[in-house]
Amino acid sequence: MLFWAEKSHEHLIALDESRTVVFATRLAGERFGIRAGMTLDEHWQDALRKDWTFEEQATERAAPMWIYLLRRRPASSPAQQQPTLFPAIATKSPLYQKQLQTARIAAHSLSHTLLLGETGSGKEVLARAIHDASPRKNGPFVAVNIASLPKDLIASELFGYADGAFTGAKKGGQPGKFEAASHGTLFLDEIGEMTLELQVLLLRVLEERKITRLGSHTEKELDVRIIAATNRFLEDDVQNGLFRADLYYRLNVLQIRIPRLRERKEDIASLAEQFLHQLHEQYEGGPTQLCETAMTALHRHSWPGNVRELRNVLERAFLHAFPDPQISVQHLPPDWTWLGQNEADAQADHSPLLRTLERETIQQAIREAPSISAAAKKLGIARSTLYRKMSELAIGPCSESHV
Repeated sequence: MLFWAEKSHEHLIALDESRTVVFATRLAGERFGIRAGMTLDEHWQDALRKDWTFEEQATERAAPMWIYLLRRRPASSPAQQQPTLFPAIATKSPLYQKQLQTARIAAHSLSHTLLLGETGSGKEVLARAIHDASPRKNGPFVAVNIASLPKDLIASELFGYADGAFTGAKKGGQPGKFEAASHGTLFLDEIGEMTLELQVLLLRVLEERKITRLGSHTEKELDVRIIAATNRFLEDDVQNGLFRADLYYRLNVLQIRIPRLRERKEDIASLAEQFLHQLHEQYEGGPTQLCETAMTALHRHSWPGNVRELRNVLERAFLHAFPDPQISVQHLPPDWTWLGQNEADAQADHSPLLRTLERETIQQAIREAPSISAAAKKLGIARSTLYRKMSELAIGPCSESHV
């Protein structure tokens, strides 16, 4: 910790509930004239706000602590004020942007971090982004999915084993993931699937910062930063005795909740464009865009599989549409074709808002296309289906140029 505080290029300050300085990097101490043990005035931030921005995060622990990351305001315009710290994560979602403020603090701290989010929401992507933006970026990033390992192999995978530790053990032993992640980051995904017995071993490693291989009595010093993740409600597991409270609090110093894709639908268009670009490069051809109707269908879907499901759906549609220049609604899963539904489905599913959206989408396509056939192609539906929808929604009559 002291070494990192000396070498860090960030102005980072940690205060307890009485505003006493618990920790400060060397740069923060020199720039603001503070030191550990000093108690700051109630309005200490006011004089700094003109030239500095503040990112604040309260930690969840027995003794509350507030961490402040200070950045000097550049002379450039506000739009250019803050560089992109996580280039792998571009989001327009206010929900996600708020959580990324905590991720920025996590990237420049040594504290363990807990990522919460549904399956497929991008927990490993964020964990890797935090690692890449941290002082440990030149060290290894090692990811382990606890749920994917047989329970009797988790201990040997994490902690390693010595020569002859068990039948079939590799001659000379084998280092575990903790050793492999030395001077870097160890990402423990699905941490809630770990058994209580293994939780005890993990807690001991985190507390002592030492590792002992299975079948050995030799301890090895550890220099590893832990990022854990889960899609479970660990608070409930703690209450039900399924997860150790002491381990939970040890891992949950900084907590980041990744919003579900259905909560950040403003990101769907940019994610879809990104995935299609990747697929186009991978296959050296194929569609590079979606028609308006297909994009509307993406926004209407509930996305139980989150970003991973979006990626899979687009790859399926991409392959079905290849080598067309764009993906139409007909290339999406059949139950997504909301334009051209049968009457029972339409009456059950079409709220006034959706009917208005449907009408506006069709009208825009007709205005921009030279003919009804071209408009139908743009929408990704048959010409006869478009005529029927125009009749249902009282659109028309068409001019001679739109036949």
